Amino acid sequence: MLLALTLITFLPLLLNIDLPELSHQAYLPLHTVFEIIAVVIAAMIFAIIREQALVNMTLRGVILACCFFAIFWLDLGHLLSYQGMPDYFSQNDPQKAIHFWLAARFIAALALCFAVLPIADKSTGLTTYYQTLLAAVFSVLALNYWFIVHPDTLPVFYIEGSGLTNAKILAEYVVILINLITIFFILRYRHQQRPFHTPALFAAVITMILSEFYFTLYGKFSDSFNILGHGLKLLSYLFLYRALVFETLAAPYAQMMQSKAELSATLAAVPDILFDVDFEGRFHHVHFRPESKLYLSPDLFIGKKAAEVLPNNVTAAMEKAITEAYSRRGCSDAHQYALTIEQDNEPSWFQVIAALKTDNNVIPHFILAVRDITAQKNTQATEQLNALAFHTREAIMITDAERRIIRVNPAFTDITGFNEAEVIGKKPSVLSSGLHDQAFYQHMMQMLAQYDVWSGEIYNRRKNGEVYPEHVVINALKNQDGQITHYIASFNDISKAKADQQRIHRLAFYDPLTHLPNRRLLLEKIKEAQTESQRSGDFSALLFIDLDHFKRLNDSFGHSYGDDLLYQLAERLQLSIRATDTLARPGGDEFILLARLLTADPVTAAMDAEVLGNKLLEEIRQPFALKGHQYHITASIGIALFNDNSKDIDELMSSADLAMYHSKENGRNQLYFFEQNMQHQLRQRQKLEQELKLALAEQQFSLHYQPKVNNNQQLVGYEALIRWHHPELGMVSPDHFIPLTESSGLIIPIGRWVLKTACQQIKCFMEQGTPLVIAVNVSQRQLVQKDFVKTVQQIISETGIQPTLLELEITESMLHDDLDATRSKLLALSEAGVTFSLDDFGTGYSSLSYLKNLPIGVLKIDQSFVREFLAQDTDYAIVRTILAMAEALNLTVVAEGVEQSEQFDALAEMGCDLFQGYLFGKPAPIPLCAVHTHVQPAE
Repeated sequence: MLLALTLITFLPLLLNIDLPELSHQAYLPLHTVFEIIAVVIAAMIFAIIREQALVNMTLRGVILACCFFAIFWLDLGHLLSYQGMPDYFSQNDPQKAIHFWLAARFIAALALCFAVLPIADKSTGLTTYYQTLLAAVFSVLALNYWFIVHPDTLPVFYIEGSGLTNAKILAEYVVILINLITIFFILRYRHQQRPFHTPALFAAVITMILSEFYFTLYGKFSDSFNILGHGLKLLSYLFLYRALVFETLAAPYAQMMQSKAELSATLAAVPDILFDVDFEGRFHHVHFRPESKLYLSPDLFIGKKAAEVLPNNVTAAMEKAITEAYSRRGCSDAHQYALTIEQDNEPSWFQVIAALKTDNNVIPHFILAVRDITAQKNTQATEQLNALAFHTREAIMITDAERRIIRVNPAFTDITGFNEAEVIGKKPSVLSSGLHDQAFYQHMMQMLAQYDVWSGEIYNRRKNGEVYPEHVVINALKNQDGQITHYIASFNDISKAKADQQRIHRLAFYDPLTHLPNRRLLLEKIKEAQTESQRSGDFSALLFIDLDHFKRLNDSFGHSYGDDLLYQLAERLQLSIRATDTLARPGGDEFILLARLLTADPVTAAMDAEVLGNKLLEEIRQPFALKGHQYHITASIGIALFNDNSKDIDELMSSADLAMYHSKENGRNQLYFFEQNMQHQLRQRQKLEQELKLALAEQQFSLHYQPKVNNNQQLVGYEALIRWHHPELGMVSPDHFIPLTESSGLIIPIGRWVLKTACQQIKCFMEQGTPLVIAVNVSQRQLVQKDFVKTVQQIISETGIQPTLLELEITESMLHDDLDATRSKLLALSEAGVTFSLDDFGTGYSSLSYLKNLPIGVLKIDQSFVREFLAQDTDYAIVRTILAMAEALNLTVVAEGVEQSEQFDALAEMGCDLFQGYLFGKPAPIPLCAVHTHVQPAE
């Protein structure tokens, strides 16, 4: 638009168009109208900018208001001084009108140039304004006086008949130059936020330049250029009004409308109920949302005082808020009160805040903001309870659904040593002690999934590595969909309680001097042993130990010596018993030992109890160091055996006690059994053991040989079996004396004799040219001897036999302990040529790994399978399986206990290699060097 206006302005000059001249009669009214409009706009600009300046006083507002005040009067002077108007104090002429014109243009140009500068944004006060206004008034009066009284002192700007002078044209160009400077500043600071409408001000200055340019072109006052210049001046004033006044009015109005819209939106969003009340508490207006709780409907309280319609506590809170707001000339604190609304059963909580309204009412008015804080109060109460609970002495740990820790309380740190930062994001396993297996935690999670709660005792580990017990309660929290969202665990360190329990337990169940179980705990252990014996049939022994002449020690040296001996004895005896045994001190100088014997045979049980009792007696006989003195003491022991609960505990205790007194009556320093027959059997065993030692020295032992044949009934070897010819008892069964040799250790020398005698028989067979294999049984006790391999090799070397003719029989039960050591021994002898057979195969815990890893060459089918295999399908299947397996493994099979021809025929048909049993001969002695090559079936 400005470009078009500029083109239109310069178009007459560019096209050399002569504009028509207006008559004076037409020009004067038109000029008068233009100037009156311009004067009015100047007055409006002054008035509005003045009012704005009074609100927000800046240098721009002061300068513009005061300058347009001057422009108003100068433009008015220009209008009144125009030729054809009534004389303005002096004769009107063109020179006088131009003086007022130029003065107004200079002031306008300078004022606008200053207004666009950033310095004009500086705030100022009323003093500056009034000083500037006074200067403007003085300037207007001074210029009026100068232009009216002394016009001859001013340059000539217009000559009738000649037109404008150079002074006039120069003055106009100076005004144009000032406006161009203003344009420069407008463009220079265009990116800054300005309090005026920059495009309109830019248009106003451009229009002023064009107007001033026209005022350099006219030759007569009635010239069209003159009237066009006035029109452009009027247009520039309109632009100025738009830039400085209209924006000042329109922007606040638009801002007010926007603020009103924002206020409406804010009020719609605010949950508060807003009351307009005066200082006396009278309600004038209310704003509330439809869902807001009102104690009364508005028509029942508008126009009334609070004290007339509200409870006393509500009125007191409102009055206190109003008084505070009035005294502060602003806003009050929040005041709370409880009020029961009709539709509610419980009271609701509200808070009220008063704000003083800045109006001109005679009676001050206030805005009361009332808010329902019931939910907040409840939440606050819940948070306070939670905070109180969270800061208890009980540790609390909260995890998410993935069991990642999200919160712990201070008590957690006190108990575990971990602070919150160290465990956040980790799982509770950071506390794991490793004492609970995976099944324990799986059961815990199953209980939580089923019942949402689990409680129990857990051993966890502190940060310093210490393991401690805790009692923990874990709750699973679920959302509305039944999904677990959190776990809350609360726990206490129960180390002290556990220690107290243990201390109480020790006081209740243990002797304070020796720390051994007391009578009360012993009775419980005996009851458990009776139950176990009733179930398993194994025997247990109750050993009553009473120190001999213990009273002499107390009487001679004092009770402290006696206590010291008892303490040392307790430690000594505990080292002599097994972990499954219970040593107790019921009181005084008595000790009671409850021993699990792990055997159902009464004789073996008695033998084991005797060994244990003698061991204890030997330990007691050792000297004691009592405060630098050596002291010797003995004891008497009474033993009672049991393998069921047929006797009550008191009867068992009494039996062992009687046996102990019987021991004392027979000389002390010994043991005695309560059962007479068992005592007799024990004596018989002791006698038999002594006779066994003599039997080896007096050559009472002999070897009997049971033949082995092949499927053609040809003799291929023997099994050597020991026999004892007792001088008084006659032939003693091996079942009777072999276990005794095992338990007493006599099996070692006897077994060496058997092995050497069998090898001598092999040597005889070799010398006669009929070498036969002889099998010798080896016991467990022999096999575990460190020199077993060396002993066998030595006997082979001494007798000069071929090692391949010696077969050593072992049983599966001998392979259970220290298999690696056993394997190395068997391999060493196997490499020397000795053959090994596995006796009683199938009767124990048969394992193919034995056949794979051990140098076994022969399997012996136990006679328990052979006896009934023709009649029992199961035995038949076992025999057939063993034969098939042996064939696959290239092993020789010997069938034991063959007593019938049908058995032989069936076994031979099934592929059995060798046979042994009464069908081919009973064990019998063989004179040295006697040879049989064929065996006839026994009748």
